[in-house]
Amino acid sequence: MGEVCEEKNSKSWLSVVWRISNVVMSVFFVLASYVQINDPDAGLWMVGYGVPAVLCAFLGFRPHVTETLPWRRVADLHLMISSAAIFILGWKLYTERVTQIFQQEEGRYAAVSC
Repeated sequence: MGEVCEEKNSKSWLSVVWRISNVVMSVFFVLASYVQINDPDAGLWMVGYGVPAVLCAFLGFRPHVTETLPWRRVADLHLMISSAAIFILGWKLYTERVTQIFQQEEGRYAAVSC
């Protein structure tokens, strides 16, 4: 009595959908990591996509792994590094007063392919 959540032996359909979504995202991140092979800084991008691929795979196949300390530390570390990279990029765009990002090197390739 007074328990917030009762443990059930049967899996809910939301749990199954969540696990399938994580497996699909894991495959996406693996493929995104693979296509970075020709990039000049491939190692950086492959790690950037590889870590989420592994984390999503663990969530898809062993969801209880999120309760372990190593999983949480890796997830937190990846979140902090990614946030720092986004902050640095945003700060660079702000200090250089870039208003049209498609005029930058990355944006030109995106604009040409459209």
